[in-house]
Amino acid sequence: MFKFREIPSRKYTLVIHLLIWISFFFVPLLFIESGPGRLRFMVMGWFMLLLMAGYFYLNYLYLIPRFLLQKKTLLYFFLLITALLLIGLIHLGYIYSVGNLIDHRHRPPVFHIALTPLYPSLLAFALSTAIRITGEWFKADKQKKEMEAEKLSSELAFLKSQVNPHFLFNILNNICSLARKKSDDTENAIIKLAQIMRYMLQDSKDEKVSLEKEIEYLQNYIELQRLRIADPVKIKFTCEGQIELIMLEPLLLIPFIENAFKHGISYLEDSSIDILIRVEKNRLVLQVENKIVRQDHSLSSQGSGIGLKNVIRRLNLLYPDMHSLTITDNGERYMIELCIRFSL
Repeated sequence: MFKFREIPSRKYTLVIHLLIWISFFFVPLLFIESGPGRLRFMVMGWFMLLLMAGYFYLNYLYLIPRFLLQKKTLLYFFLLITALLLIGLIHLGYIYSVGNLIDHRHRPPVFHIALTPLYPSLLAFALSTAIRITGEWFKADKQKKEMEAEKLSSELAFLKSQVNPHFLFNILNNICSLARKKSDDTENAIIKLAQIMRYMLQDSKDEKVSLEKEIEYLQNYIELQRLRIADPVKIKFTCEGQIELIMLEPLLLIPFIENAFKHGISYLEDSSIDILIRVEKNRLVLQVENKIVRQDHSLSSQGSGIGLKNVIRRLNLLYPDMHSLTITDNGERYMIELCIRFSL
């Protein structure tokens, strides 16, 4: 089966562009005899090629990514036409500024001079647009394949890190302890554990879930964690804003919260975890802060950082240029702030 090759790296792309423009500039000289014709080509033709290259890269590097791909179509075409008119004026001024190098008998009318760059510029526009859009298509296709592969590996990684024997062992032990005491919390704990398992094994297969569902999962996770930790540990979980407006990929927030429980809980000293989820229009903000607890290295390093590295990779694939992640460690407190901008 025929397969497209990947787009060349930036280094090879630069070399290809240079070779193409060099051929545009110098190959025609091989077919032009020495004399006034060659001089006119060097004076007029090379400047025209410079204008064409400028229009090409203006569209390729700036206008397409900043406006066309951002769906600002009217502004995009307005800037294209404005640049085209400017090129005509620049060309007109250049021809008259070097008029002493050109035989007046070969100088065309003013209107014709101003329109001369039109066709080369339209060619530059067509080529730059076709190349850029094709490149973006290849890039999007590659990212889609990476996301599909990453989603599978992420699901496996999350299942391994979240539904691990140690976590389940502690929760089941606590549930057994509640059952022996005939505590009224036993049934509630079993229900929350079942909800967590269902969400992770069924709902997380969906491409996107509502933020409400994700928060419900986080609340169940936190409540089950409360069963295994001492009362002095202060846990604060707050939600603000219209959470029903946001749809996001499942299991995207839990690694940050799990990390806080993994490294911010102590049975020997006061510790606390503060979790805030806030929705501001089309922006989701997650803030997690915990006291840094010094633990036995052999225990604290087990699986440390795996979940965070995994979710950072997912964020880069799912929300390129649409998220920010700030991690602060001042030696006493560990704080993360994740901001994701959504298209509603």
